[in-house]
Amino acid sequence: MSDEHGPALAGGQEDSKPGQSDDIERIIAVEQLPSPVLATLMSLGSELKILQIEESIDGGVATYEIDLLLGDTYYEVELDAEGTMIANEVEAWIVPMASVPEPARDAIEEEAAGAAILEVRMEIEEDLGEAVYEADIRRGRRTYTLRIDARGTLIERDITMDMLPPGAYWALVRAARGGWIVELDEELHDGKLSYEANIVIGGVEFELSVDAYGNLVEVNYP
Repeated sequence: MSDEHGPALAGGQEDSKPGQSDDIERIIAVEQLPSPVLATLMSLGSELKILQIEESIDGGVATYEIDLLLGDTYYEVELDAEGTMIANEVEAWIVPMASVPEPARDAIEEEAAGAAILEVRMEIEEDLGEAVYEADIRRGRRTYTLRIDARGTLIERDITMDMLPPGAYWALVRAARGGWIVELDEELHDGKLSYEANIVIGGVEFELSVDAYGNLVEVNYP
């Protein structure tokens, strides 16, 4: 987390790797944090909101990767069990719609089409070297995120199975047999739409991307 963009920051699911029974990654609650880690976090100020905590135990050494919101800035920080800051990074800033470039603002409003726009965030996309915008939109009971560039071009959108083209739908249903789909995104790469699913089978999560016809685009295993 650089000083340029923000202040200088001083029982969950487990994921054990095969053959490394002492190595654990799991999501934990605030109450499960060591006291020194919690004390460091609380020293950041009364505006602090802790969003997610991942505990990693590697060779018996525990570290804590924490997503948090401080004021209007999202951070990802890493601390050791003694509460010492190992790494910190600004992830995004909450921004008013009025500050969003007009093409991106128009794209967000067109996507929402009268639905509630809960929050808009800006971040610097390293791969693109430019600002991108994320909007949380609530439509009925569903809340999802739209990700676009400053020109209003789609980068990624959270979707549900009923929004998939038939070819992509059946390809992902077949791929997820014996497990379940935990996350589903529509993405635009090189002008082509693809559909990426995070699938869990037998306790192992992997990413699978297909095109609109169900052809394999990419698969990534942990």
